[in-house]
Amino acid sequence: MMIKNKKYDANFTAGGILFNEFMALEVLLLSENFEHGIAIEEEQNNVIGIATNSARKRIISEIKRRYNVAPNDFWIHFFGWNENEKKLALFYLCLKTYPLIFDIHFEVTLKKFKVGNPLNTYDIQMQIDEIASLDEDVATWSDSTYKKINEQYRKALKDVGLWNGERLLEATNTSSQFWSYFEDHQQVWFLSACFKN
Repeated sequence: MMIKNKKYDANFTAGGILFNEFMALEVLLLSENFEHGIAIEEEQNNVIGIATNSARKRIISEIKRRYNVAPNDFWIHFFGWNENEKKLALFYLCLKTYPLIFDIHFEVTLKKFKVGNPLNTYDIQMQIDEIASLDEDVATWSDSTYKKINEQYRKALKDVGLWNGERLLEATNTSSQFWSYFEDHQQVWFLSACFKN
């Protein structure tokens, strides 16, 4: 019996952690009126620099989703963190925004790390297949969508320094204040996600 729900979507394929895009939007992210500013940016493409209208709309749509799951004071802290911390923080937003990425990360990647096993494409594909077998919506996605999710997820892990293409690595080049932010916001699960004890 398949469960009919819309828990999962494939929108993470729009572009990984979107580090450059979020960095370009600093003024907007720190402003009082993000929604208004991002609507203008979508029209005018002043800072984000995504040439085609359709690609810009798609990426901005995902930026808005991630913005909406961030804690209220997130962006004030974000722009004070180092580059590595910023990338990890953007990965945190991805885990919060996309249940599919969260489930792959906790069901496959974290378990692999705990037992010291390498991570490969096949491991992630197996998890996506398992999710598809239980979710009729995911089951309708194309093979190229599955492949793109797999690729984008592995790229995100590499971008944030948790994977070197084979081995999983604990997050490095981070301060205790960075981790305290997540502890203070009752988001201790994110420390586990970054292989911190």
